Amino acid sequence: DQYIRLSQLNDQIQDTINASFKGQKYWVVADITNHSFKADKKIHYFELVEKAETGSTITAKIMGKSWGAGALKILHFEITTGQRFTNNLHVLIQLSVDYHPLYGLSVNLLDIDSNFMMGILEQQRNSTLARLVRENDFIQKVGDGYSTFNSKLKLPAVIQKVAVISSSSSAGNEDFRHTMQHNDFGYVFKIDDYYTVVQGDNNAKLFLNKLIEIYNTGIPYDAIVINRGGGSQSDFLIFDNYNIGRAVAKFPIPVITGIGHQKNVSITDLMAHTHTKTPTKAAEFIIAHNSSFEQEMRSLQQNIVIKSQQLFHVHYKELSEL
Repeated sequence: DQYIRLSQLNDQIQDTINASFKGQKYWVVADITNHSFKADKKIHYFELVEKAETGSTITAKIMGKSWGAGALKILHFEITTGQRFTNNLHVLIQLSVDYHPLYGLSVNLLDIDSNFMMGILEQQRNSTLARLVRENDFIQKVGDGYSTFNSKLKLPAVIQKVAVISSSSSAGNEDFRHTMQHNDFGYVFKIDDYYTVVQGDNNAKLFLNKLIEIYNTGIPYDAIVINRGGGSQSDFLIFDNYNIGRAVAKFPIPVITGIGHQKNVSITDLMAHTHTKTPTKAAEFIIAHNSSFEQEMRSLQQNIVIKSQQLFHVHYKELSEL
């Protein structure tokens, strides 16, 4: 009987594939799954999958890897978009086809399109905003901004009692506390911390539970402050969550955001009463708000003194004449 060894068969497959795909590059749209990164060798391993439009059924799958120049392209992608290269990303990538007698068929990632990812994130954000307006009568689009039940609330003349939602290890929250407690005016604040995870869209329910907890305490807080320091764009996806945006828009206590992203404004920012760029800026806003009230009181005090002096002068003159 005629036979060949497996290695011979694999060599033939390799020769055939190399003859057909050598030097060829393809731009492909696919989803990333089963991603791992070997930091010591700077190699990414992953699977590329394509899913049917009607559901989660996988219609195509292939193993992938990237190293060297390809790994540098991934690093550039992460820096540009703020999005980690990880599972469940829908990406546009440039590939070459490779077959190895031992490891089988796979593709090599040569490049990745950052603009494609930015477009997807923006589409998701716009879709969530449109849904918030469509499904909730307490949210209206006004020009380039949004009017919500929360944004229409009037801040107390003086903010003293504050509930803060943040991470227990947040340096940004420490900055907030320091700014509040060491203000130049000597204002005293009562700050209650409600710690939770403030990154990752999959932690949205934990964040939402903190809002509910604050509401259920019945404590008459003057304001709620949402704090988070800096991070990658993917860390802030939790603040583009539909349920969090809706809860903030409907919350009966003014919400001030101090979410430390510099590139754009999150949905939570748009739904809140006031949004600031960082936790420190949130503290400065509150202090400035109180200072404005104090200045108003000092102005009234000065007017009372002036009016009293004028009135006394008139009557003193009349009394002297008598």
